[in-house]
Amino acid sequence: MSFNPEEIPSRVRYLGSMVGLPLSIGLVDIDQPLATDMLKNAYANPMDPRSIRALKLLKQGLSIRDVLAHGVINYHPVVAGTPVQVADFLEEWFLAGACDGFSVVPDIAYDGVADFVDLVVPILQDRGLFHREYEGKTLRENMGVPYQYGRLK
Repeated sequence: MSFNPEEIPSRVRYLGSMVGLPLSIGLVDIDQPLATDMLKNAYANPMDPRSIRALKLLKQGLSIRDVLAHGVINYHPVVAGTPVQVADFLEEWFLAGACDGFSVVPDIAYDGVADFVDLVVPILQDRGLFHREYEGKTLRENMGVPYQYGRLK
């Protein structure tokens, strides 16, 4: 996930509030993992459920930039990873009943749509989670919506 460069300082500070650390561009190098002595004082903010994942990623040694790229500040899940990791995430949520579909918004600036279609969809198809062919000839038929002319009464 990429950000507008002007957003990065505020996102770094916000990440700091999520994990109880005074993070800022001048205080830390956002392209390096946090120092161990700094991480020992970190904690997940009990008022923000996203902070648990943010702290976990920081403790795994990811840089601040990489943690932000994982979408920890976003309220909607963001997946950053290999095609298999993306497919695993979608499968896990789907099989757990956590969703009945997805709105996928790949990075359109760097061939994200083509990568998703060419790399992730075939994995989902091989797992039987995404169709290979449409059964009907129209959207109405594929959605199972009965034909109707005019407005409902």
